[in-house]
Amino acid sequence: MKIVISATGKDTESNIDLTFHRCPFFLIIDTETNSLKTIVNTTRERPTEIGATVGQIVANEGIDTVIATNIGPRAFEIFQQYGIKIYQAKGKVNEAIQQLEKGKLSEITKATI
Repeated sequence: MKIVISATGKDTESNIDLTFHRCPFFLIIDTETNSLKTIVNTTRERPTEIGATVGQIVANEGIDTVIATNIGPRAFEIFQQYGIKIYQAKGKVNEAIQQLEKGKLSEITKATI
């Protein structure tokens, strides 16, 4: 499974960023290969259309699952189109991954912001 998490830093010890589309980094964790890829969010300072751009960037990575605290309507729509599940979490990235694997995260079924 490939998971993307909006993060405040470049590793799994970082916190989950409160806003998906404006986070500094996207961490992509492949649970099958136990690998980590970090993507710098170069769109975060744009005044508009960030959600759509970020949603497409993430979808192009072949992501199965998104973990975020909040998700906007444009990114949510794109994830829905690609069949990407979205789960809500706060706190540390590594803790959220563990909670996801244990089935303890709530699925986000509509945009939260």
